[in-house]
Amino acid sequence: MLPVGSMGVNAGLAHRWELRSIDPSSSAIRRLGDTLYNLRIQAGLTQQQLAVRTGGRWSRSHIGRVENGDVTPSPDFVEAMDGLLGGGHSLVRCLPPLLLETAKHRSRRQRLRRDPEAASHSVSQTAEKFDRSTLYTPPGTTTHDRATTPPVTISTPEPPVPQIPNPPPSRTTRASATSPSPPGTARGAFDHPPDAFAPPPAEPKDQESRSTANRSDFLRVSVWTGLGAVLESVRLTLRVEGPAGGPVSHQQLELAVEQYARAYWSTPPGVLFGQVRQCRQLVEGMLDERQPAGSRQHLHLVAGWLSALLGNLSFHLSDYSAARMHLATAGRLGQEAGHNGLVAWVRGAQSMVELYDDRPQEALRLAREGQALAPNPLVRAQLASWGEARALARMGERHGVLEAIARGSRAIESSEEDRSPGGVFSFSVGEFEQYCGTACLWLDLPDEAKRHAGHAFRLRDTIAAKALARLDLATASSQLGDPAEASQIGAEVLQMPAEYLIDPIVRRATELATSLRKHGSLAEVRDFDERLAALVAASRHPRAARSAGER
Repeated sequence: MLPVGSMGVNAGLAHRWELRSIDPSSSAIRRLGDTLYNLRIQAGLTQQQLAVRTGGRWSRSHIGRVENGDVTPSPDFVEAMDGLLGGGHSLVRCLPPLLLETAKHRSRRQRLRRDPEAASHSVSQTAEKFDRSTLYTPPGTTTHDRATTPPVTISTPEPPVPQIPNPPPSRTTRASATSPSPPGTARGAFDHPPDAFAPPPAEPKDQESRSTANRSDFLRVSVWTGLGAVLESVRLTLRVEGPAGGPVSHQQLELAVEQYARAYWSTPPGVLFGQVRQCRQLVEGMLDERQPAGSRQHLHLVAGWLSALLGNLSFHLSDYSAARMHLATAGRLGQEAGHNGLVAWVRGAQSMVELYDDRPQEALRLAREGQALAPNPLVRAQLASWGEARALARMGERHGVLEAIARGSRAIESSEEDRSPGGVFSFSVGEFEQYCGTACLWLDLPDEAKRHAGHAFRLRDTIAAKALARLDLATASSQLGDPAEASQIGAEVLQMPAEYLIDPIVRRATELATSLRKHGSLAEVRDFDERLAALVAASRHPRAARSAGER
């Protein structure tokens, strides 16, 4: 995070606008909004300037609605704003009472809607009771019927474009288009946050370090300590509501899915897998009991998202067979629940598994099928880049890649905002840039790949995402004829705990090692090879070991 003083703030803004007095007796959402407003004004930023500094993750209108108390912000939003504005935990401290207040309001609404004879209601009537989370039915999102959705067609661009350009500027990409890429070519440039690979300093000296430490503290408290207690709370509630569950246990299951999704990138996949599996077992036990039609539909949906998490985790743990099985279950449950958003995301994850298993044609089919089911433009943009563009790049279809990237950029432009709950189920401009960079690499366009990967490194904020962006930068350097620099960057990436090593990182590091094989006499190349071999051995991933052995 940049310190407030370095953000080009307007010092006169705080003088033109009066700070709000915070009433302790007001609602939690009102107190948080007032606190955010005061921090922004004290930083000398307009809402638009603050939105730009989030890298397009949140819009000016969303920030304004949070400040006015019109919308409940996500924990990701609160934590990011606290760090960006140097709030010193003042915003984060507003989060627990806000979450409690929100849970009480939601529980009260569900009790008012609940019909004692709900079993006699239709699926559409009873499902409404549990269909309030943004994870399940985003506001303004409609469900598309496969039979009526026109198939996605790929047109040949004309005239032929000599190189892959940056995506067209849009509301969410303009900020990154003019920002400089990170120093990807410099020694020691893997500028990960201190909490990524090692504990933060005990007493940070400057404001930027304090913001990073605040972020680390927040994640440690809200993710690690809260993860094990999620299942305990659900089990205790089931003791009260009975084995079939009730409105509170259903609400807790929604929150559990959101918690796992947000904890995904900050938790070793082996640890998270066990927690998600136990939660799905609880849902399975509830489905064994008699349920109203709407409650059963909601449990199918929760089980579907949990299965999607297990499938993605299995892929990252290098178990492709298990990934296929869990994702197939997730897709079927999504179809049974009538939720095309879940099915579309699953198709993207299935496409990713097939892509990394060297089956690009099948990956392309799944990605296009998911786009036909996508409930909103942002999901279509994700699938166009996540699955379609990269599959076409593996097949050497340059014009197809161009068309998919351009279509994804237009979809981002038409999307008002990201309404996803965050974590592994979200999609961002940084992620889009990352997929574009990888596609360019596979098409042997290193200059374009370096530009996209640089933007991705700057915009993304998880260990795995930054590692993948850096590996793309290293491979681009290798393709541009600088093996020493490529090896140095790759070695820096591999300075990470083995428990955070996921299959895509191993595969991309192995691709880098393969491109450097003819320069094996260089000391930097030998050092990178040794680090990669040691990390693979420590990871205990059988597919990772095979991938490295194939070199």
